[in-house]
Amino acid sequence: MMPNRRVILAIVRKDVYGLLPLIGLSWVIFFLMPVIANIDIESLAAEMEFWVALQANFYYIGFFLAALLMISVLQQDPAASLHADWLTRPISRANWLLAKLTFMLLVIVLPVVVGRILINLGAGLGIGLSVSYALGVEKLGSLLFVPLIFVIALLTPNLKKFIGLFMAMALVFLMPAWSVTRVLLMAIGISLVGIPDSLMWIQGVGMVVAGVLATAAVYWFLYCRRQRGAALASFWALVVTILLLAFPPTWLYDGESALALHRLLINEENAALDDAVVLENTMACFPAARLNDGISNAEEERHIALAAWNSEALMDRGENPLSFATTIRYREQLREWYSPSLYPGDEHSVRWRLDRARPRAHFSAESVSEAVPLRLSYTAYNRFDPIKSTDTEFWLLGDAYVDQLAADPSTQLHLNYDLALLAPTPYELPVDNQRHTFPELGSCKAELDALNNKIEIECLKRGQRPSLISAQLIGVPSSRVDNYNRAIFTGDWVESLGRSRTELTLNRVSLVEHSSVLITAYNIERMLRKELVFDGVLGDDASICPLPQAESLLAVENASWSDKAAHQNSSVAVGNGVRIQVLDWRGGQIKDAPTLLLIHGLGATAHAWDDFAPRLAERYNVVAMTRRGIGESSKPEQGYDIATLSGDVLAVMDALGLEKPILVGHSLGGEELSYIGAHYPERVQALIYADAAYDRTRPTNRHYAELMASLPDAPPVRPSERVSYAAMQDYSRRIGRDGMVVPEGEILETYDLITGARTFDELYLDAIMMGLQPPRYSEIPVPALGLFAVPSSAQSLMEAWYDQNDPQLRAIVQEVYEREVHTKAEQIARFDNEMPNSRAITLSDANHWVFASHEEESLQAIQAFIAGLPDVSATD
Repeated sequence: MMPNRRVILAIVRKDVYGLLPLIGLSWVIFFLMPVIANIDIESLAAEMEFWVALQANFYYIGFFLAALLMISVLQQDPAASLHADWLTRPISRANWLLAKLTFMLLVIVLPVVVGRILINLGAGLGIGLSVSYALGVEKLGSLLFVPLIFVIALLTPNLKKFIGLFMAMALVFLMPAWSVTRVLLMAIGISLVGIPDSLMWIQGVGMVVAGVLATAAVYWFLYCRRQRGAALASFWALVVTILLLAFPPTWLYDGESALALHRLLINEENAALDDAVVLENTMACFPAARLNDGISNAEEERHIALAAWNSEALMDRGENPLSFATTIRYREQLREWYSPSLYPGDEHSVRWRLDRARPRAHFSAESVSEAVPLRLSYTAYNRFDPIKSTDTEFWLLGDAYVDQLAADPSTQLHLNYDLALLAPTPYELPVDNQRHTFPELGSCKAELDALNNKIEIECLKRGQRPSLISAQLIGVPSSRVDNYNRAIFTGDWVESLGRSRTELTLNRVSLVEHSSVLITAYNIERMLRKELVFDGVLGDDASICPLPQAESLLAVENASWSDKAAHQNSSVAVGNGVRIQVLDWRGGQIKDAPTLLLIHGLGATAHAWDDFAPRLAERYNVVAMTRRGIGESSKPEQGYDIATLSGDVLAVMDALGLEKPILVGHSLGGEELSYIGAHYPERVQALIYADAAYDRTRPTNRHYAELMASLPDAPPVRPSERVSYAAMQDYSRRIGRDGMVVPEGEILETYDLITGARTFDELYLDAIMMGLQPPRYSEIPVPALGLFAVPSSAQSLMEAWYDQNDPQLRAIVQEVYEREVHTKAEQIARFDNEMPNSRAITLSDANHWVFASHEEESLQAIQAFIAGLPDVSATD
């Protein structure tokens, strides 16, 4: 029978009249929903908490009213009623159903869409984007509830019975949360933990499909066959199906099945990507603690606090389980390159990223008959951290196995990772508060706030969206922020129903030029599986990595570390509230001797000179300073361009009364030397570059950067090598560095002795690199000495920890050597040819820290250079 439009409209009219007050209230709420969602909360600071709560929950108010309308319109004509319109008059079931759906479309969907369109137009969106974005589903997860509400409304004649049946259903869904029923569920193989949340979208699709089928079945049995029992059976079958889809039995569908399915959906034939993903351990021994052994030291207390084990995780693990942390790094070799208009002629890279979809771990040993699985902490401090190249997992080993596995020399720890490799697509977004359209991101705009300290980014997209979106200041990867802390795996065909609004905030933007920003869309390119295997319980043999015990614990807090350098530590003001750390070796002023002002490299401090400065201080008056942004110097939110950094050097000279000192710069310290030499030559007597005279603004060489990223990092430091400076020198000898270590004061200033991590904020270092200028050697009239570290052969670059028999690695090192020799020859020639009064000295096979690896040669070259300066006589 064809639909009867007159009958359908009559039923709709009847329902509208019957529900008019509720419709009126709902329409007000539906029109307010997009208004509330777009309110700028920060402009309402006086009532901030109220508006935050309202904005966070107003969607659910609208959803509740929509559900109430759906329930009410269906219950206007309940199946059990003998006097409802569709039974007392010749109205077909199809007309009745179409009338109810038309009501929902006109009364629920249409007002929401119209309200959205009006708000979008008022926000300056074009008509096309306004309509398209308005038609998307706000929260795809809400689709799960629509069939359930529809079915219960069909089955119940009034709101009271609806609530009763809904509560009965809710009790079933709460079974996994109850201790009694949880045991029963686990007995039939239902695991409450196992499938990562990001992979459960497939189960969600199954729930929606089951809901639609159940809705059709209930309608058929109830309205077409008058079989209420069969309709109720269909409803409860739906409830059980949803429960089993949410918590599937492990024998039916588990985390392994979910990952296998995603590999099938995502992966293509590209095994090269598997080889490009390398995972590395960052610590020689894994930090650990016995949870109930009574040991109290800062290192173990810190570990236990970070692991944050809850009582459920500790269940059945014995009285004294072992907790330990594994910190694994992804070597970021894969990159995408782009050329930002903000820096013409230069190329920047965006690294591919790795999301750990599921980490697992177990022990194997000859003394155990089967693998011993470890429990992962889902409550650790970093559980909500964004995706990082280096991440930490916390594991728990039951008390019954600890001593047994520690005593077994065959014990091995297996770390297994299921990973999602994310490929980036970078876009440059102007900060002009105008909308710009990008293929994967939709319509985006970036706006600088009135105080010039942050940038608000908004992207509106209808349909499929990237797995992850990030924003950062161009050239400053440490400023990156993400829209989620994990990648989204949802299928594109599901995402096509929805819409997304991505909001990102970049802070401290005054650090660098920010007329445009980088916004990157990441998509899952491949699902990978990697395994790392370690000997022993905690990363190595028990003699190297012992269990935490009171009598053998090597606590860093009791270690013999101290800054023994004979300098005076102070700070001087350089303006705008900024203070610069100064280390002074002028215990007694050497009359008529020149003054040397030492400037360190990137990521170092004035303590970098602690070992070499005393040698210089035997003949000269020596002072060192720490650049802003690191160490004990101030860390302001601006002033990291080379002009300001050089101004800091001049201000230090003024504050200390240094007249025409000789500037000595190591590494990046050469940037201040070149700028001051070209702009303020009258302020200095000479310049000494310690492997520092390079043009760091030259375009990045893609291939060279990729070659360097593929080289293995040095082996991590063992706990026994962190207890003293002498032990750290032993570490240096172990890895083939002949005991050469940065000064003790520098280690204390820039390293965390417990974790081995650097303690500075890389954001400031990135800002410094983006504020550099090309050196203008031809405009530097003062005498200059350049010490250059140059390798003599490829073999000299083969670190002791490299696999000497790996032909591929040797080929990479050979190419690195050839490129370094060629590049350095160009840079040395430029320094020597362009600078009017220069002298270049190459130190064969010197380390970048030339004054440490070749101390005597560096000292002699400096002394000879200073001795040859006009009107200066070296003191013997």
